[in-house]
Amino acid sequence: MRFKNHNFSKIGLFAVVLGLIMGLVQIPFASAQFAANQDSARANAPLVLPNQAPEDFIQVRADVPKGKLETITYNSRSIGVDRKAVVYIPPNYNPERKYPVLYLMHGIGGNETHWTTLCAANKVLDNLIAENKAVPMIIVMPNGRATAEPPSQNFMSDFNYYADFEPDLLQDLIPYIESHYSVQADRDHRAITGLSMGGGQGLNFGINNIDKFAWIGGFSSAPNLQPANVLVQKIQQSKDSPSLLWIGCGDKDNLITGSWNLHQGLDEAKIDHVWYVDTGGHEVPVWNNNLYLFSQMLFKPAGLVTPPPSIGNYNGEPVGGFGGMGAPGMGRGGRPGVGAPGGGGSNAEFTAKRVSSDASSKGVAGKWVAKNGDNELKLYLKVEGSKLSGTFENTQMPGVIEFKDGKIEGDQISFSYTRQVNGQDFDVKWTGTLSGDELKLKRELAGSGMDGGMGMPGMGRDGRGAAPAKN
Repeated sequence: MRFKNHNFSKIGLFAVVLGLIMGLVQIPFASAQFAANQDSARANAPLVLPNQAPEDFIQVRADVPKGKLETITYNSRSIGVDRKAVVYIPPNYNPERKYPVLYLMHGIGGNETHWTTLCAANKVLDNLIAENKAVPMIIVMPNGRATAEPPSQNFMSDFNYYADFEPDLLQDLIPYIESHYSVQADRDHRAITGLSMGGGQGLNFGINNIDKFAWIGGFSSAPNLQPANVLVQKIQQSKDSPSLLWIGCGDKDNLITGSWNLHQGLDEAKIDHVWYVDTGGHEVPVWNNNLYLFSQMLFKPAGLVTPPPSIGNYNGEPVGGFGGMGAPGMGRGGRPGVGAPGGGGSNAEFTAKRVSSDASSKGVAGKWVAKNGDNELKLYLKVEGSKLSGTFENTQMPGVIEFKDGKIEGDQISFSYTRQVNGQDFDVKWTGTLSGDELKLKRELAGSGMDGGMGMPGMGRDGRGAAPAKN
């Protein structure tokens, strides 16, 4: 039976009075229960989700209570080292009540900070909780790269480490969270999702362990996603059913094929799920928007929330270009994308500014920084005659790339390097023109799998190849 808000108020008032009669020790419990009942009643009001988030959904609002971010260190017996995670504690957290938990995974090249620095998970939840659209929840953002080895200069070489995170999550991180925070430690109050590589982890780990996760999702899931027939069979064989199975992706993302295959397989098997097609590529606005919609469905009774209609269109045809940005270098709303190696779309243009503190700068030599959304592209260039060498760094993706065989002719420069994506080489070529203290840069990306449905090795047009990624 669902109670109206005024009934909760009467019950809460009675509990407080009874607590006063029995002794002051009862007040914290009564107050916590009263607040929990109010939160539950408001968050469990029937809700029809819009097709996308409003424009101000990630803005910091002065009148909205803010959650707290904590960085924790836990011991991973499965990996053999201490590891970090960031935990979002909702506003007005009360240890006398129990909270549901969402495990939120980042993409390849990221770490535990990326959902609150590159993306805006804490801002999204602060605003939704204040509007009574999301249940107050704890969010755990781990480092999904499961190894004691330091990050590689070529982050794509770490591809298979992400599959190894499953035992760390189940055996080490979840027990730590449930012993250090006031959480509801059962599948009905445990969710998992993520973006890109983390989207594949969310769907793989969640479906592999439906007895532990009732709420499962993936945003722009990468080719680490297990084949559709494997995941569908696991759902059919489980004695439990997901309370929510969310599959979201941008319609210009060339990684959409794997998500589409899973959606089609679930449809054929008549398994309930949400298929949400966003507009855009492999980029931050898509991931924030998916989180905004997904989190409003979590931990609520079946049928209470009407899923959102898609705003994008996709018919199963492969999307060309690494990162699936559509127009060169541009993502959703005409903003630079962040999906391809080095930032931006498969082809992109940037303006780098000379670092003024670099007194040794002369001509193109010295330090340069270009903005790409919230991250920075850093160049350090050295000139010897007509030869150009140096380093390139993208702050979104750990690791510095060194190049040695660049060229300079007057105000024109060019250099290139190779990114390896799960065994497949992608050649990244840069050209630039010097103009005072600005360097106009253009990037082109090419590789043997660029016209494939997934843009990744071992995957064909249907997302199932002879050499699928390790899961």
